[in-house]
Amino acid sequence: DAMDETRVMIESWDDLQPCFVYSASFITIEGFKIIKRELFTNVGLAIASVGVIVFFTIASPITAIVITINVAFCIVEILGFMYALGIVIDSVSVINIVLAVGLSVDYSAHVGHCFMVKGGDDKNARALEALADIGSAVLSGAISTFLAVVVLLFSSSYVFNILSKQFALTVGLGITHGLILLPVLLSLVGPKPFPSAEKSDEYEEGEIKGTSHKLDSDEDADNQKSQEEATPSVEGDEEANNAE
Repeated sequence: DAMDETRVMIESWDDLQPCFVYSASFITIEGFKIIKRELFTNVGLAIASVGVIVFFTIASPITAIVITINVAFCIVEILGFMYALGIVIDSVSVINIVLAVGLSVDYSAHVGHCFMVKGGDDKNARALEALADIGSAVLSGAISTFLAVVVLLFSSSYVFNILSKQFALTVGLGITHGLILLPVLLSLVGPKPFPSAEKSDEYEEGEIKGTSHKLDSDEDADNQKSQEEATPSVEGDEEANNAE
């Protein structure tokens, strides 16, 4: 406020040559002046971009919306933990929050896509199959990401210390939302699987049935052939006995 009021006061003086107010501290003050607007603008654009990209990659509006809401919840919780840890909103933390949008969507997108390729009408079974199929890989990725930044938690540098804390929060909350919250949401409001997933299941069932029919036919043919081979032998034995 003092910076703005000083500028307004100087601009109101008509008896001076064109001039402007400058102070070395104004650089920091200008940053804090616009940081709130930049935070909401950049995070909002990042989440919107995530929603559009997920929609085109997964090709399911409902799944894309659920994943986007899941990412938004994760960002809100990161901000809450930042307040609890005493991390202020500055240029460093805002950059890390925007990066957190891209990191947290990774865990949810894999689970959501795997859910869509699982056939069947039971959403609970599809969610369980998706976790059984991709859950371990997503968890391994989260652990490796956490191990990459855990060494920075003890850094004396402000930038690295804040980076490591926010990345640790992103990994922890992202994997929690991706492996716990998202499967629950998909089991409740998840869409039907891809048509290709349903065709694949029907094809596998048809292939199994066709194989079983083929095996039965082969067995019948072998039995018939054995009977035909045995019949002439019996008739030959009877003729031999009559001849004697």
